[in-house]
Amino acid sequence: MKSPVRASVKTDIETCEIREFERPEIPPGAGLLKVECAGVGGSDPEMYRKPNTAPCIMGHENVGAVEELGEIAAKRWGLKKGDRIALHEYLPCWRCEWCLQGDFRLCMEADFFNVKDRFNTVRYGTCNADIAPHLWGGFAEYMYLAPNAVIHRVPDGMNARVATLAIPLGNGVQWAVLDGGAKFGSHVLVFGPGQQGLGCALAAKAAGAQTVIIAGLTRDRARLDVSLKLGADIAVNTEEEDLSKAVMKATGGRGVDVVVDTTGDPSGEIAEQAIALSAKGAWLSLNGLGQSAPIGEIKKRYLTVKAPRGHSYRAVESALKLAASGRWPVELLCSHDYGLEDVHKAVLATAGRHVDNAIHVTVSPWKKA
Repeated sequence: MKSPVRASVKTDIETCEIREFERPEIPPGAGLLKVECAGVGGSDPEMYRKPNTAPCIMGHENVGAVEELGEIAAKRWGLKKGDRIALHEYLPCWRCEWCLQGDFRLCMEADFFNVKDRFNTVRYGTCNADIAPHLWGGFAEYMYLAPNAVIHRVPDGMNARVATLAIPLGNGVQWAVLDGGAKFGSHVLVFGPGQQGLGCALAAKAAGAQTVIIAGLTRDRARLDVSLKLGADIAVNTEEEDLSKAVMKATGGRGVDVVVDTTGDPSGEIAEQAIALSAKGAWLSLNGLGQSAPIGEIKKRYLTVKAPRGHSYRAVESALKLAASGRWPVELLCSHDYGLEDVHKAVLATAGRHVDNAIHVTVSPWKKA
């Protein structure tokens, strides 16, 4: 008999425990992934403290090696046992208009904002672990590779912890470059030096931005320091410095061409700042669900406002290649690594609790305690 699969399962609000699951039989169109490493995403602390979302195997930034593979899946994905891959969290339908035109983020079966019952909708890292075959998250020894999974090959020799940056760096590529339009000569402002914001700074600089400014708070000091090694030209502690003066000095009073807010600030203050610091014709990516923006000012400045909505295949593939290029010390983002028994600590560290200077925290399921 095959050994059971060990997983860290969220059982209540900010509570988890190790449970064992039967290793599933793999049908011809699916596979099984031996998880090497799973990143703790910026949204995971929120998921961890939500009520009515247990039992759940969290972990949606997942990297591993193919352990088992059905014949149909092998042909469809072009994979074989032992190949190393990274996964999107999305499990799209692959038949709707959005999937067929390459934007599976907006598939009604994958779009987090449109599904009626998020917890019982199958998506890696956030769904009900009672749904067979149960292994829907990366905080486990193995994961089920569903027939509709979105898969990337991991570049040869890439460290597994670095490879888990595919999703947060992919968000940076998507929000700052593909959606935000950062390019050669651009002036870019990023709010928030977390894993997403640092990804935006890196992506913008890699795309040729002339000036990348990143804004954070006093508690973000270590992250702001790292940002200067990962694409940012100027790091501003907004509790000690005047952001407006810093931006206008850096841009000759013109303002920035691209703004990305990665903070999710509900107050609306960042939206107001973003507009005030923008040059005419700038692109703004505003992330706060509770924010509002003055249409009059947007019209006067001829601004384009978008909302960041996850990542495309192109963005994540670009992020993996960027990380593998060796041009940037992306390993600096990989701050803390925990074993399966310490998932609770890993998620709290990502939330900035009990651990100093955490940036991108990972869980290595096979790591010995």
